[in-house]
Amino acid sequence: MYGSVLSNLCTVANLLCGFLSMHYVFRGSFVPAAWLIFLAAVFDKMDGKIARATGRSSQFGIEFDSIADVCTFGVAPALLLYHSRLQAPWGLAISLLYLLCGAFRLARFNVISLNNAKGEYYMGLPIPVAAVCITQYVVFTERAWDTSHATALAAVLVLFVAALMVSQFDYDSMPDFHGSGLLDRLKQLYFIGSVGLLVYSAEDFFFPLALIYLLSGIYRWVVGLFHDEVTQHA
Repeated sequence: MYGSVLSNLCTVANLLCGFLSMHYVFRGSFVPAAWLIFLAAVFDKMDGKIARATGRSSQFGIEFDSIADVCTFGVAPALLLYHSRLQAPWGLAISLLYLLCGAFRLARFNVISLNNAKGEYYMGLPIPVAAVCITQYVVFTERAWDTSHATALAAVLVLFVAALMVSQFDYDSMPDFHGSGLLDRLKQLYFIGSVGLLVYSAEDFFFPLALIYLLSGIYRWVVGLFHDEVTQHA
């Protein structure tokens, strides 16, 4: 029982972060809004971990989590990108496309979760990662990289991320710290190095590190063209 309560409380915290993020967007405080999306992603990860660790995963929990995710990782990032970088009719269309692809990604995840046991990879870019990536782009261009092409690059990034969410590329969930193979070691090194760099200077390194993760799914697909393997998806 306590596991279920804790899991749902994390989902509530996730939703609260999304709501507060939208509040800051409407105030024009885009950097705090972006970091609230990151905090929501932490709560979202805790939600799933607690539910699986306690064996309290339920259909209600899955649906509640998805509704919260649509708001926090779909609506809030779309509003943030539109108000900060894409204030034009075509920008509104691109932001809406991101939201639609995110909703599709969540619906597909729910279907896979109902029909299969948890696998090693996610099919398509998870929407929390997509949301963190595009919102951290705002932080990166506001604090670390001032460029006159920020709007055009934002449009390209959002289209790229939206396509990755509805793709069938495989993405890692978390590195396996029990694994001893070369690939496992590289994943562990990336994770530990990322945490260290973020502690050192999050605004300089967060977005570039997120891009590496985005490209990892494409890399795995290219490598998979030369191997005949069956992948179990989350």
